[in-house]
Amino acid sequence: MKKIGLTIDSKADLPEEFIKENNIEIIDFHIDFGEFEKLKGNIFNKQREGASLGFKGGIKTSQPSLKKYLDAFKDKLKDFETVIHLSFTSGASGAYNAANQALKFLGEDGKRIFVLDSETGSGAQGLLMMKIIEDIKQNLSIEKIIENFKEYRKNNYLIFAYDDPKWLFAGGRMPKILPYGLQKMKQMKIGVIMCVKNKTIRPYSIQKNFFELATPLFEEFKKKVDGFSGKIDVIISHGDNLSQANKLKEMVESVKNVTVQSVSLLDVVLGAHTGPNTIVLSWQVQKI
Repeated sequence: MKKIGLTIDSKADLPEEFIKENNIEIIDFHIDFGEFEKLKGNIFNKQREGASLGFKGGIKTSQPSLKKYLDAFKDKLKDFETVIHLSFTSGASGAYNAANQALKFLGEDGKRIFVLDSETGSGAQGLLMMKIIEDIKQNLSIEKIIENFKEYRKNNYLIFAYDDPKWLFAGGRMPKILPYGLQKMKQMKIGVIMCVKNKTIRPYSIQKNFFELATPLFEEFKKKVDGFSGKIDVIISHGDNLSQANKLKEMVESVKNVTVQSVSLLDVVLGAHTGPNTIVLSWQVQKI
C-alpha cells in the first residue's frame, strides 16, 4: 500500500498533467449555473453572454456534498495508508468544515485522513499542494509534512484584479451595498486590487489610472517581493483573458528568482465570483 494519497476540493488552477501525474483526486464544488446553464462555452463565456442578454443574477457555488467527500476518501484509503485533503479557505466557504464532518462517518478510518485548511484558493492553493508533494517525494513523515505546511501557508500570497465588480456580488458572497461605489470607481478608472487575507477575500489596495489589469498587479507584486533573495514560485490564472495573463507572466519573469509554474484558466470556484477577464496572481516564497 502506498504511503500518502491526495485530495483537493477544487482544481486550484493546477495543470491537468500535474494533477494526473500526482494522482490528485478533485472533490468538485457544486456549481449552480441557474439561467446561465443553457449558454455555451466556459463559465466566462456564459457570464459574458448572460450579461449581454440582461441576466441579473450570477453563478453560485457551494461546498461539495458530504457524499462526495465520503466517496473520495473511501476510494483513496483503498490504496494509501493516509490521505491529505487540502481545502479551499474556511473563511469563504463551508468546504473545510464539511470535509471534517465527513471524517466522523468513517470511524477509525477517519483517523487516517488529515484535512488542511489552505486559508486561500485558486493558484495559491495549488502552490501549497505543490509544496506538499515536494515533501512527500522526500519521504517525510505525515507529522513533518503538516508542520512544514503551516510554514508554507505563511509564505503564500494571492492578489487579483477584476474587470467588472458586479460579479463579486452577483454570487451572493459579498455585501450588496458596495457595488454602486465600485462601479463608480471603475468609471473613474480607479481600480481595487483584491486579496485573500486572514482566510477571507478583501480589498488589498486602490490604484488610480487603472486602464488594464496586468500592470497594477505586477506593481503590487514587485513591492511585496522587493529585496527578497529566495525562490519565488508563481501561478497566474485568468478569466478567459490570456493576453493580460501572458503580459503579467513576462513582467513577473523579469524579477530575480521567479519561476512561473503555470498560466491557466481560472477555476470556477473563484471565477464564478470574479467574472470574465479577471487576473489572479498567486505566489509562494521560499527563504534561503
